[in-house]
Amino acid sequence: MEKALIISRCSTNETKQDVTRQSEQLTSSYGHQYEIVKEFTYYKSGTKNDEVNAEILDFAINNGVKHIIALEISRISRKISSFALFLEKANEHGINIIIDNFKLHTLLPTGEKNAMVQTMLSIASTFASMELSLIQERLNSGRAKYIRSGGKLGRKEGSLKDNTQLLKEHADIVKFLRQGQSVRNTMKLTGKASGTIQKVKQIMVK
Repeated sequence: MEKALIISRCSTNETKQDVTRQSEQLTSSYGHQYEIVKEFTYYKSGTKNDEVNAEILDFAINNGVKHIIALEISRISRKISSFALFLEKANEHGINIIIDNFKLHTLLPTGEKNAMVQTMLSIASTFASMELSLIQERLNSGRAKYIRSGGKLGRKEGSLKDNTQLLKEHADIVKFLRQGQSVRNTMKLTGKASGTIQKVKQIMVK
């Protein structure tokens, strides 16, 4: 069986179950066709994950992975330029990208580029970027309306937790970071968002 890896990504404000659902769905759909050698499951904005995508491609290239599987194009990136670079490098190394929700493969069984699919994905990448812009526009509009109505953004007065209390509440994160675990591994071990883990890490090094 040819080797494959799975990408399951959610933004930091999405629930843990969504990442798990993506991973389980893709494993169920493709586990009998390919040898799933790695699952990249993580929480990060689709506009700020270039570093993770570089890590994914490096792993695929160095370990003979022939297929990269994602539920939808936005799970790889919400930036048109970033997805284009990801696709270009995958093409250079003969790695097929599978977008599950459309059942699209970027390479033909012969290893040649599937020109029609790659064109379709370029268009889909544009829509993924536009969708994010519309979401951000709606959020900003909602915040502005809330402020005009007298609302205040941010934490309520007196709600800031001191560092000692935060470390106590996230003792599991502290434990794994002290063991030398990476932020990504700590996310998997605790089920907590990268932002929370980074905050705890910053307090620990003060």
